[in-house]
This record gives sequence, structure tokens and C-alpha cells, in this order.
Amino acid sequence: MSEALETRRKMMKYDTSDWSEASIRFEAQGKAPKSYGERVFRFGAAMTLSVLLPRRGWKLVKSTKNYAYLQPPEISKENIYSLKAKVPTKEQALEIARHCYAKEESWMGQLGEWPAWYTHKRRTIMNELVSSEDRRSITKKFAYELPPKSALHIGEWGVWELKVVKSDADFEVYESGAVSRDEIPKIDDTQIIEGQELSYQLTKYERSSKARQQCIEHHGVKCKVCDLNFESLYGDIGRGFIHVHHIVPVSRQKGEYQIDPINDLIPVCPNCHSMLHRRDPPHSIEELRAILLNRF
Repeated sequence: MSEALETRRKMMKYDTSDWSEASIRFEAQGKAPKSYGERVFRFGAAMTLSVLLPRRGWKLVKSTKNYAYLQPPEISKENIYSLKAKVPTKEQALEIARHCYAKEESWMGQLGEWPAWYTHKRRTIMNELVSSEDRRSITKKFAYELPPKSALHIGEWGVWELKVVKSDADFEVYESGAVSRDEIPKIDDTQIIEGQELSYQLTKYERSSKARQQCIEHHGVKCKVCDLNFESLYGDIGRGFIHVHHIVPVSRQKGEYQIDPINDLIPVCPNCHSMLHRRDPPHSIEELRAILLNRF
């Protein structure tokens, strides 16, 4: 990190004092190895729970990339626990995301007690690949770019997470986790506030182009929900264009994992892809297809 960027990181903060306290439920994923001691359990969201829970009387025994091993003050029979922490409403998170979008800078840091990051207009290049008849070589036919996507993440999947995502449409807000909020006063939408400074650190996230290609080779380029084929509709400019949907979202995986391009990925058009993610967890292909068929 450059000296100038480090200076900005130290100086820039975002006021979270107007966030409201919420009760958040989370679940242990199993017992820790016996060598870790008695009454020690394994939890996901290691980056978050390893910080939040020790502040609330828990004992942190060990923290790894994917898991936090903690001893609770009291044992729950169902291994379901709760913690109280301040979280934003969807309207407050949307306000932050719009502010970040206007500043046009990516960053990574912390909001309140939660890890947070914002990526601005992340570019995704899709390569159309062609394999030889003997499948021993692959050449790139052409490349195309998907609409840039901006996204604000607050929290971590496995305890509580809120995402605000914008591509070529308006902002969409997604929240996961069992959250019970106190009464929160409504925000005056007539107030427009600018000038809040934020630190940032550029980050980049990629998908496997090899897995995408193998998925398309097996399933084809027709949307598995609405049967749209872009080449049939748009001609040459639509040839090979299709989105690839992760049936289990990458955000729900625990770090790096081995993907099965045939069973874990499915081709869908951008419209259906957006509709699949209108809830968290996403709709299944079968559910969305049934919704579409029932409309006509």
C-alpha cells in the first residue's frame, strides 16, 4: 500500500452511530477436535465471529481461514446462538452504496464492527473458446465484456451479510442471516449528504473461465429457464453469449473449492440470472421456470 493511500485509510471513516442494534442468530457447525478442549465449537464466518464473540464473553481457541473455534459462555442445546450488534437498515446500506458509486473508488475496510468492502464497476471479460475435434487444443474465438458491476458488502455469510449490487440497472439490496431489528426511525429521503471520506483498497474477484467453457460445452448456450438463444434473436453479435449461474452461490462456499462445471453451473440469460438472485438463497432453475410458465 502506498504512503498516500495508507494516510487516506487512517483519515477516512464512515459514521455508523445511527445504526440500530439487532439480535442476530447464528449456528455452530459442529464440535471442535477434542484437543481444543471441552465445550469448544466450530463456526463459519471466521473473519467476523473471531472478533465479535470474544468481545461478548466468548473464548477464542483458534481461528483459521474458514473457521473460528470458540467456547461459548453458555451451551445451547440446539447449538443456535445469538449476538447483539449494530447493523444498517437496507435504506442506510443503499445510501452508503450510492455514495461509494458517486466517488468511483473501490475500498476495503470496516463499517462499525463488520468487515466491509466496495468494488466499483468491476469488469468481467468472457472469452468464447473453440476446441479442436480431438479436444487437444483450445483457441479463443472472440471475447465480449459484460456490463460492469458495482457492489457493497457488509458483514460475512455465515452470521449476517448485506449486499448492495448495481450493474446496468438500479441498485438491488440482498440480506442474509436471521436478524431481528429494533424499531428504526425512517430516513428523510429529502436530505442529500455528500463529502464523507472513505478509505479504499482495490480488490478483484474472478470466476473460472475453464469451468464456464466446460459448462457451455455440455449444456449449450440456450437459457435453461426461458430457452432464449441470443444468436437466434440477435444474429452474429449474439453468438455464444450467455450467463453461467452458480447453483450454489460462490459466497456460500467456504473459501476455495473444487467446482463441477456440469452439475454446479447452468447457462441462463441475464434476465433470468437476475430473477434467480431476487432472493437469498437464489431461486432454483425449476422454481423460476415454473413461475415463468404460470405467467403465460
